[in-house]
Amino acid sequence: MPRSRSLPRIGVFHCTATGAATLGILFLLLWATAAIADPRASEGMLVFLTQQALRTPEDIGLALGQAILLGGLIGALLALCYNALRFLARPDGP
Repeated sequence: MPRSRSLPRIGVFHCTATGAATLGILFLLLWATAAIADPRASEGMLVFLTQQALRTPEDIGLALGQAILLGGLIGALLALCYNALRFLARPDGP
């Protein structure tokens, strides 16, 4: 008799917080790379995360906030889509 397994739901808040923390840390690492080494090395990703000039601490704080919000949005959308598409999971074999 075949058994079907039900995939657990992903917590939307947990995934939102994870995405926000991940993109926030990524932004800080990219900013540090651009500030210390070569600005061109990280410029493309920094432009993706923010359009700020990143010259003053206020600019960096605003850009970090934008990266955190974007990461949270991506994490929430990921969890919502995963939960909505759980029915596509293949059932276990016999």
